[in-house]
Amino acid sequence: MKRIAITGSMGSGKSTVSQILRKLGYQVYDADLIAKDVLQSDVTKAQLFERYGSAVLNEDKSINKNFLASRIFSNIEDKEHLEAIIHPQVYKQIVSLETENLFFVEVPLLYESQGEQYFDEVWAVVSEESILRERLKLNRGYTDQMIDERLIHQLPQAEKIKRADVVIMNNNDIKALKASIKKALKRYEPTSTG
Repeated sequence: MKRIAITGSMGSGKSTVSQILRKLGYQVYDADLIAKDVLQSDVTKAQLFERYGSAVLNEDKSINKNFLASRIFSNIEDKEHLEAIIHPQVYKQIVSLETENLFFVEVPLLYESQGEQYFDEVWAVVSEESILRERLKLNRGYTDQMIDERLIHQLPQAEKIKRADVVIMNNNDIKALKASIKKALKRYEPTSTG
């Protein structure tokens, strides 16, 4: 079993790489979906209630995401507190995943959360910044200011390239991206000794 992280800056194409891998028959998990489940767990709710009181919960006892977002985006201590609760639980669940073969986990903030230690390898999906910015404007409706505000909290792409085991460049079309992925996958094919 080999556990491989897929990471990259927002707009780099991590989700597209994940979709292609799924179509090729590989199991791909999403750390953000795991984090959403962790956020709604009783353990997390209790820790957040202890810090913020009843304002952190909606009437149905689910997490008040608007309240929490307003806290974590305006206060670095609140952000770090939430991450200290969520990240260990997410990685604990990832480590417990079992499969016979290699599998992938899309982890947007892998390096920022010191998560690379939980993986056998890391794939970094990268794009030229102008392309990445154009995707974010087109697909998410972000302004340059919104992009800057978010990218400042992410490790620069150049650092991700240095730290990754595999770099997937995503500057062209889907066909080129798929070819890059297939080329990267060759490293996991058994080698013949004949």
